[in-house]
Formats: sequence, structure tokens, C-alpha cells
Amino acid sequence: MSNQNMNSTLSFHFENVPVTVIANKSLEAFEIQDTTYGPVEKGRELTVPRWIANILISTNSVHLKDTGVNVSDLQKSLWQEAGEPVLQTLPSDFYYQVRKRIEQLALQNRDNPNDIRLAAQSKMEQLLRDLIANRLLKLMKLSLREERLRNIKKKMTGEERWLFDRLVTLLRNWQTQVLEIEIGD
Repeated sequence: MSNQNMNSTLSFHFENVPVTVIANKSLEAFEIQDTTYGPVEKGRELTVPRWIANILISTNSVHLKDTGVNVSDLQKSLWQEAGEPVLQTLPSDFYYQVRKRIEQLALQNRDNPNDIRLAAQSKMEQLLRDLIANRLLKLMKLSLREERLRNIKKKMTGEERWLFDRLVTLLRNWQTQVLEIEIGD
């Protein structure tokens, strides 16, 4: 799977994960792809795939119940990761959530610059780089081990599992070739 395929596949998966939204106004029942959603009264919750939630959010019909990852969440994840020698558990869609939050801040800052949002966006970008660097070191170490631990893969995000599988294959093939000894006749 190429890098573009990884992003497409994971994005498709994450966009179809159900999320809970809260209606900003009463909504009539609506049907999308043979599934009926609603009706829902203003202030009530509705669970829909993320891509439908994004459409409803763009029309200001709903807002997410959970706003996703913020600076504090990212700092906590980095602190936990840096403080432990083993890979810490992250939700499978963690990077996706962070990217979407940073994109949201960037759009808001483009349309209406705000010092607090600009600082949050910059801080999240830096924390994400630091978290990725920390986790990459651990993934490299894990990929060099002979045994493959299923429990470890449960702690990885979708992007990390994709990378880890490729690292294991690449490093094992490289190691086999380096250690290959040919004895001539």
C-alpha cells in the first residue's frame, strides 16, 4: 500500500466512524444512502458517520459533542509517551483527530486571525512533531525485535501500524541480505 493509499484508506475509515453531534436547531428526518437519520429536536444528540456530521456542521445545523483533541490532550499524550520506555496507547484515529483540529484552527485563523487560536495551532503542530518523533524511535526499536507482539500493535494508530509493518519487512530483508554469506566452490 503506497503512502497515498494509506492516507486514502485510513481517511475513508475515519470518515465513516460514528460520531455524536448535538442539534443546533430541530432537524427533519433525512435519508442518505438508504439510511434514515432523525428527526432530532434542537439540543438533542444524534449519531451519524463523521462525513455526514461534517456536512451538518458546515451548515451550522449541529456541533460535535466532543470537540476532539486539544493542546492539553496533546501535551498529556507527549508527556506520557516521553515518560515511559514502552509505546503508550493512542486511539487508532488520534493523528487524524489532531490533523483535523489543526486544519480547523488554520481555517478559523485564515478567516478571522486570533492570537489565541494562532498560538494553539502553532503549539499543536510542535507537540505533534515531538510526539511523532518520540513514537517513531520506539517503533524503530520494536521493528528490530525478532518477535512481533500483537499487544504492541493495539497501542498504535492506523498510520503507525502501516509504518510498523513496512519497517519490519524492510529491516528484516536488509538484515538477511547483510548477513548472507556465500561460499563459493
